[in-house]
Amino acid sequence: MSDTPTAQRLQLGRELVVLRERAGVSREAVAEALMCSPSKVSKVEHGKAALSALEVQTLLRLYGLPEGSEQEDRIVAIADSARKRSTLRVPEWVRAYVGLEANAVEIQTFEIDLVPGLLQTEAYTRAVAMAANAARNPAEVERLVSIRRERQTRLFGDNPPQLSVILHEAALRIVVGGPDVMREQLAQLIELPRLPGVSLHVLPFSVGAYASMGATFSILGLPGGERVVYLEKLWLADYVDKAAQVGAYTQLWDSLFASALDTTSSAASIKKVMGEL
Repeated sequence: MSDTPTAQRLQLGRELVVLRERAGVSREAVAEALMCSPSKVSKVEHGKAALSALEVQTLLRLYGLPEGSEQEDRIVAIADSARKRSTLRVPEWVRAYVGLEANAVEIQTFEIDLVPGLLQTEAYTRAVAMAANAARNPAEVERLVSIRRERQTRLFGDNPPQLSVILHEAALRIVVGGPDVMREQLAQLIELPRLPGVSLHVLPFSVGAYASMGATFSILGLPGGERVVYLEKLWLADYVDKAAQVGAYTQLWDSLFASALDTTSSAASIKKVMGEL
């Protein structure tokens, strides 16, 4: 699990929901015990707010958790981390996704014209950041690069997520940052899928019309079996977690996967584009 405050708040919220429901306590009763509004309880359980040390202890006693137990120590440690100030100077909806991504055990991503963040080189990230805002302060660009680099460390850790990427051929052929930057990026797209748990499939132009035209998405598999679909636009993002909707996106993913090249052919396709730069 990531130690970012956002990820810890999400984890804390899930832990508290499980304990509350197991104890048969309503949100209204929790709000009364904490002397706060039910909306705050909802925010805490959805990972959008933290709790003081005293509030955490109050809830653990309310839920009947034995004092001094190993589970109590673990939850208190999560709550302590959740109260820290985030160092990620990005919009809240981006921080929320970073937290979910850091906690995910499985990630399925479909991209059309952009290499996914977890697979980007630093030079590619810089070029994308500058293309989005040419007047962006260089220090801000480097912060974005640092955040992206930190996110990628999970791929090399002891418990990496299962990362599956379907990448449209357009993303291979749009030259970001110039030929040298793009060649380095394409080389990384060949190397990273050699890591355990990472796979990359190219959706070629030859497929023609395909499911999800014009729309990218990510399906995040979280601990405990919960699945969330992440949809990002220019200035905002949306999360889908209803079973029927997640199921529809899963079918969409399966359709795209069936149309994409296998891993060997995908690597060959990337090498072909590299040779044309």
